[in-house]
Amino acid sequence: MQPLLPLFAAQYRLTAEAASLAVSLATGPLAIGILFAGFVSDRVGRRPLMIAAMFAAGALTLAAAVVPGWSGLLVLRFLTGVALAGVPAVAMAYVAEEVDAGAVGAAMGLYIAGSALGGMAGRLVVSIVADLEGWRWALAAVGLAGLAMAEAFRRLAPPSRNFTPSVDGRARCCGVPDRCSPIARCRCCISRRSC
Repeated sequence: MQPLLPLFAAQYRLTAEAASLAVSLATGPLAIGILFAGFVSDRVGRRPLMIAAMFAAGALTLAAAVVPGWSGLLVLRFLTGVALAGVPAVAMAYVAEEVDAGAVGAAMGLYIAGSALGGMAGRLVVSIVADLEGWRWALAAVGLAGLAMAEAFRRLAPPSRNFTPSVDGRARCCGVPDRCSPIARCRCCISRRSC
């Protein structure tokens, strides 16, 4: 999104600060939403929440490519941030629950590296497409790529084997007993030891 800020400023006659709302209005809800995404995933499951979040973010980004007006674009960016909150923290919990204890560190490293590479590649693709076809096509390309990645994840990510849904609002990480504190449960889940 950052490479598009000057294009937003030019088209909508905005200051640089006002154009940056297209980023801020997505990252703010993302940061706050991460705090709640774990609770939601404790009830509905890690994989289903991540799939829904990725499809929603892709569709909202695609909609942002065609929405008329600056205000509509900002609303869609805000909703995209809310949707994306269902991925980062939940993905780490999914990896911790589903990957062999000895491989969790490597799997987390791959996830983090993939996120960084995806972010860099996304900025590069957005810049190239925006230069060639304009910012709306650049957003459409990101939205379509997001939908394609969501479908790939839906098809390729294995179903949860070690997830037990919460029914009373408390997480049951990898079957760790409720008597353990939330931090202890997560440590136990990652290390696969009792608390």
